[in-house]
Amino acid sequence: MKKIFVVFILLAVQLGFAQKTGIKPSIKKLRNDTIVWRADSLLDKDDFKSRSKGSAMGFTASGIFLYPSENSGVLVFYVEAIFVKSKSYITKFSDYVLKHEQLHFDVCELYARKLRQKINEIDFKKVKNVQQVIQNAYAKINTEFSREQEKYDKDTEHGLNAAKQQVWADDIQKRIKELDAFSGTEINTVK
Repeated sequence: MKKIFVVFILLAVQLGFAQKTGIKPSIKKLRNDTIVWRADSLLDKDDFKSRSKGSAMGFTASGIFLYPSENSGVLVFYVEAIFVKSKSYITKFSDYVLKHEQLHFDVCELYARKLRQKINEIDFKKVKNVQQVIQNAYAKINTEFSREQEKYDKDTEHGLNAAKQQVWADDIQKRIKELDAFSGTEINTVK
């Protein structure tokens, strides 16, 4: 159950830029091929739409989607954990494989919450180059996210080690819960 991630990042952070450009239509187009992580919604076998079938039993394309917007003159960031349907597949379906792939998506949400937390901690009144600060925060979290995904597959032997799989499932759910304060996708830069 090999795992890679697709990263979508749109960083155009001048005030009003998101409203005056084609970012909103791009987001709408992207939404047709993605699922945004929700605590009350699990992946289903029909969500895996890719026709390419690798040697792995499953493949989850997920990533952290970050985009700016303006709301009444205030810069706002949106951070979402997304699953890309057209790039994800399951070759040998079982509930167990589906749960392993779901946990890849859950790891993505964990790191989306970490990014929301990191952005929330920034004092934007003291920031001279918002774009650079956001890009640095994103790069750091994305590197950690990538390492965690690799470690997850290695430790669970791509989901073949059921005992390790359960340890990971319990740990990730606990860590997501610890960051419940950052479950909302919107981060306002004015505090």
